[in-house]
Amino acid sequence: MELVEQDALSVPDEMDAQEDSPYLRRQKSVPVRRSRISRRWRVALFVAAVLLPVGLAGYAIATFALTSPFFVLTSADDIMVTANNFVSREDVLGALGLPLAGGPKGGTNVFRMSLDARRRGVETLPWVRNASVTRVLPHGLLVHVTERTPVAYANVGGRISLVDADGMLLDKPDKGVFDFPVIYGLENLGGLDERRARLALYTEFIRQLGREAPEAGWMISEVYLADAEDVKALLIKGQQTVQVHFGQRDFDQRFRNFLTLLPEIQKSNAKIDSVDLRYRNQVIVDAPAPKPAAEK
Repeated sequence: MELVEQDALSVPDEMDAQEDSPYLRRQKSVPVRRSRISRRWRVALFVAAVLLPVGLAGYAIATFALTSPFFVLTSADDIMVTANNFVSREDVLGALGLPLAGGPKGGTNVFRMSLDARRRGVETLPWVRNASVTRVLPHGLLVHVTERTPVAYANVGGRISLVDADGMLLDKPDKGVFDFPVIYGLENLGGLDERRARLALYTEFIRQLGREAPEAGWMISEVYLADAEDVKALLIKGQQTVQVHFGQRDFDQRFRNFLTLLPEIQKSNAKIDSVDLRYRNQVIVDAPAPKPAAEK
């Protein structure tokens, strides 16, 4: 009888059974320690240890700044005014409206004042276009002004004043020297915007002729702005005076036309009152009528 040898069935040992088993044992959980201090107590400790000291220190500093005589303006020497060429220092100090007399009790604390209100006060001065006011610790104030720039003299109601590009009328300062034409026609304009637009027309006129006219020997003496479509100018050269109508554009080209045509015009007119250059194909000349001969 033949014996058939069979392979012995291998039985995994205990260690292998544990590794290959689909049913894994639950690992032992690691206990987590919880803080013994609750969140409410942590917030309370933060407030007590950090916020409260910071708040008390801030309160003490604010009280010191608002009550200490160390931060009080006591005289005009504590105030510095810069960039004022035409507006006087006295006018700026007056516009600030600060009580400065009589020592610390009669002065002004630099932290109690409104810088914006003081700035607005300075900007009420006609010559001041804008201003800035800054604290200079411990007890100082810096006022920087930007003054208006005049562009002409203006005859308004028979009174001659300086005027800037915004139409602000300015009194002539004692130490200012200006060489401007005199503008007429501003008093009848409706409002500030219209006045500003008319002055922009004048500024462009001067930009185009401001150098060319003097180089040709002519001085711009007066400019009339009553008509927005016709800038008229009184030109002077030696003993000769001519009023020229320039219209509202191409001022430099029309001035060159005037220089070209003037010799021809003078041949037939001994004296010329005005020349109208507004029309492309013709020049209108206004000459005084000849005086009648005296009767014998």
